[in-house]
Amino acid sequence: MAKFVRIEGKKTQVKFRGLIIGSIIFMIGVAMQVATVNAALFAGGRFVAGFGTGAISSIGPLYQAEISPKHIRGTITAGYHTAKTFGVLLAAIVNNSTKDRGGNSAYLIPIYIQFVWAIILMSGFAFLPESPRYFVKYGKRDKARQALARIRHRDEDDALVTSELDEIEASLEAEHSVGDVSVRDCFKRENRQLYRLILGMTVMAFSQLVGVNFIKYFGTDFFQQAGITNSFVISMATNLVSFSMTIPALYLIERLGRRSFLIIGYIGSWITQYTIAIVGLVAAGSDLARKILVSFSILYIAIESAGVGPPSLVIVGEVFPLRTRAKSIALSLGCDYSWNFIIALTTPYLVDSGPGNANLGTNVFFIWGSCSLLGAIFVYAWVYETKGLSLEQVDELYNSVPFAWQSAGFVPRAIQDENALILELDKAIKPGDTNVSDDEVSADHATDLAEDGIQEIPSRPQQVWSSV
Repeated sequence: MAKFVRIEGKKTQVKFRGLIIGSIIFMIGVAMQVATVNAALFAGGRFVAGFGTGAISSIGPLYQAEISPKHIRGTITAGYHTAKTFGVLLAAIVNNSTKDRGGNSAYLIPIYIQFVWAIILMSGFAFLPESPRYFVKYGKRDKARQALARIRHRDEDDALVTSELDEIEASLEAEHSVGDVSVRDCFKRENRQLYRLILGMTVMAFSQLVGVNFIKYFGTDFFQQAGITNSFVISMATNLVSFSMTIPALYLIERLGRRSFLIIGYIGSWITQYTIAIVGLVAAGSDLARKILVSFSILYIAIESAGVGPPSLVIVGEVFPLRTRAKSIALSLGCDYSWNFIIALTTPYLVDSGPGNANLGTNVFFIWGSCSLLGAIFVYAWVYETKGLSLEQVDELYNSVPFAWQSAGFVPRAIQDENALILELDKAIKPGDTNVSDDEVSADHATDLAEDGIQEIPSRPQQVWSSV
């Protein structure tokens, strides 16, 4: 999938070639599924469609992170997860509407509808601006300036556009000094690349290991086995909750930050899942157990949809250096889909009764809950806070701060230098007032930045850890 990301936008008159190719591959896979009743060809169609989905999934968060202003980048990137859960909700509604139809139309109608969304997706590409970082990467500064000005809604000669463009160029020039990039470079220690790759892959692995897709994939059968009627409606309700809870996440991702929000999400997931497992263990089959199973399953879905899925995607979208970003995101999302497949394959054997099965039932939530607790510990020890930083400043963060739990106090060097310069200028302009404090200057500077929609972080000295 990284190949699709790399060729994206190669010709400016045909934008997002990778996204277009991914959509075409997806439609070929859908066509294979509707053209046959043969199980082997149908499975082949699903396989082909999965390649198209993988290409789109790799490029989407990458593009969103690259074009977004730093103060709302988390919100925009998290919007990808919101759109995804909305699609799952629509699929549940369509499935519920066609499940009682006779003949093959019960499953063919939902598959045919996938063509519509692929066409809508391809049609929207023509209206999207190109990534300025892509243009800078290939030496097209004028086009990068035009794209950046369009995205920021400013004139091309605006000082903020020039400043951001210079920052992108400086970062890319430093990365180009070490040569061309290959997949092997994703596993090197320079610039803490290997650390970041492990971070991205592990975060996406935990987003699956918390077991959310167990409810989404097997919720209908699981609720039926627990003795709950109208289990299909309950499953559709969980999809509605999943979509609804991603909406407040768009605000909270910037308010709380990626790191804190994800830790809260994992802890909430751990508590709800252990509650389900314990109640299922001590009161199996009772009306109380069934009510708790439904209510806490929905609560768990709400917590995961708000506090695990969106921040995980945002972290992966912004953690990697520009030089290896495309390939690293592809590897991270590949880990996500791999664990998705493993869980979908093994969960029935864990939950179901009968020979060859583990017959865990609700005890499987002990596994998901334990993974949630491990996820919270991992995020605390490994994931850095990147709220309010540009993608270039994220690089500086990982090379300047030794431990993840110290990242909230990081201040980019450019802001430190700017604050120092403003202090000196202010003292020079007011030579008679020798009592001008740093706090007064910072307050004036913060007011100026607020007028431009920029959030400033208080200045603190940092130690350089580029060799870590």
